[in-house]
Amino acid sequence: MELPVIWANYISISGFAFLALLVWLIPKRLIFTGTKDTSRWRDIRVWATALILLQLTVYLNL
Repeated sequence: MELPVIWANYISISGFAFLALLVWLIPKRLIFTGTKDTSRWRDIRVWATALILLQLTVYLNL
């Protein structure tokens, strides 16, 4: 039994969406431990989400 190749694309999209959810479950206090600058641009969750969205656009356009 074989699955169509498009299912690999769907599984990848689901994995990236799940990863984006997991990124936002990281507590903010854990990210900013040891620094006084809590600027939004220093939040690693924002950057991780931006990269995940970029990857999702690649998979959604295939």
